[in-house]
Amino acid sequence: MGDMGEIFNAMRERDKQRRSDNLASADPTGWTQHTPVHWSRVLLGDRLDYWPSRNKFRWRGKTHHGDVMGFVRNREARDA
Repeated sequence: MGDMGEIFNAMRERDKQRRSDNLASADPTGWTQHTPVHWSRVLLGDRLDYWPSRNKFRWRGKTHHGDVMGFVRNREARDA
């Protein structure tokens, strides 16, 4: 295998470990777990889909990345 193959394999392993770490640190409290990597809940009357291994979530037709619980807190505070 060439140098590039080794680099891509290392990148794949790093991504796999990062996704595993993200999933392990996610808190399932308040979420409906459809699969180990796809969760959902209702936020302000609309479904919020969440993929904790990738820190990715979708709400009202838009896909976001990052801190889903911060997003939930901000939206609930804004609506209150």
